Amino acid sequence: MSTESGIWMSGDGRSPRAGRSPGKLTAEIHEEALALLCDLLRIDTTNPPGNERPAAELCAEALRAEGLEPKLLEGAKDRTNLICRYRGTGELPPLMLTAHLDVVPPGDGWTHPPFEARIVDGWLYGRGAIDMKNHVAMCVTVLRALAREKARLRRDVLLVLVADEEAGCTWGSEWLVRNHADKIRAEYALGEIGGFPLHMEGRRIYPIQVAQKGVLWLRARTRGEGGHGSMPRERTAVGDLVRAVSRLVRRPMPIEVTPPAREFLDALAAQLGPKGAALRALSRPWLARAVLRALPDRSLARTLRALLSNTVTVNVLRAGEKTNVIPRAAEAEIDCRTLPGKAGEKAMQQIRDRVGPEVEFEVLQQAPAVEFTSKTPLFESLAAAIRRADPEAVVIPYMIPGFTDALAFAHNGTTCYGFTPVYLPEGVVFADLYHNVDERIWVEGFHFGLELLYDAVRTFCAEG
Repeated sequence: MSTESGIWMSGDGRSPRAGRSPGKLTAEIHEEALALLCDLLRIDTTNPPGNERPAAELCAEALRAEGLEPKLLEGAKDRTNLICRYRGTGELPPLMLTAHLDVVPPGDGWTHPPFEARIVDGWLYGRGAIDMKNHVAMCVTVLRALAREKARLRRDVLLVLVADEEAGCTWGSEWLVRNHADKIRAEYALGEIGGFPLHMEGRRIYPIQVAQKGVLWLRARTRGEGGHGSMPRERTAVGDLVRAVSRLVRRPMPIEVTPPAREFLDALAAQLGPKGAALRALSRPWLARAVLRALPDRSLARTLRALLSNTVTVNVLRAGEKTNVIPRAAEAEIDCRTLPGKAGEKAMQQIRDRVGPEVEFEVLQQAPAVEFTSKTPLFESLAAAIRRADPEAVVIPYMIPGFTDALAFAHNGTTCYGFTPVYLPEGVVFADLYHNVDERIWVEGFHFGLELLYDAVRTFCAEG
């Protein structure tokens, strides 16, 4: 497959760029970007422990080759962050490009090894291929391309590659905001999740993230009388925990439609004709639960449910050390994601109401949801760039059910959008690719995303 700009698309109708004029980047730049991504995927930055330094050093070497001056900063050994700036005239505040260098553990069951970066049938396999070393490679390449052509921009383009996002951002974006806020201050940031197509009813709908849910990670603990396993007790710590967890899992949290969710549902419904009526019904809590149960696409139903309520999953259970000993304590670790505003503030009480008074709670990590308006020049510019790449695109604002480094950067006064563009063929769901076995990115879609990101950044920073 040729990677020449404008030629690398397959021409089979799967990609909107097929048969169109060449893009703005050269074949050499595209080849360098793909090579950098493959090299990044071969570096194991599984978190824990992270060890992002080799990946940061690889990116720094690529940037120095173009005369740029990256800085490596770390708050703990080998938890390395990279900052690099392509300087414009300074007429307008900087635009930040940001991505995290760490990845989640690969787990078992891969068709192709997770750290070998194999390309098979047009797909590049590897842990981090879509979350999110693809964006790392794109952002580094955009800065290199700007430097190579000596682009004259009204804004600085600030590259911030961070450690530790997958474990809560402690040694990455949070540490940078606490210790180097001035070095990373920007008016806008482009970060994780957005700019990929959703194929629905013959349309290609591109979400741009404008909001994300908060995080509330809890340890739930029950206590009871211990003893010999041969003499059961009427109540035990394990029994109380099992009953509490069962109540929590079986009783869904209430539907609450927040402004970001309503904006997304209304924009999506407007594109789907008669079938949009079901999405409009989701804005009515008394109808939403029935609509979600009836949706045949269970992946879509799960996504929509997560956008419309605080959510809870119980992911760790821990009790006892020996088969014949009744343990005196039992624990569960709970992942709660909270809605923006007052709806999210209710989450802790909603959990307590479900599990009962016998459960003690310890907060492991907590951060509120963040939301930004879509009524900005940058959002309009991103939408225009998507439509230049795909004239049939429909662009809508979106709230993600997870969290990203925007949680930290928002505290530094930055408006953050999720825009990590990649094209995916019809039938491939973005959410099914990350944190999963056989994580992969369509190589042609990677090149599409690189062209789109470069066009968006260069246009906005030149025009302001």
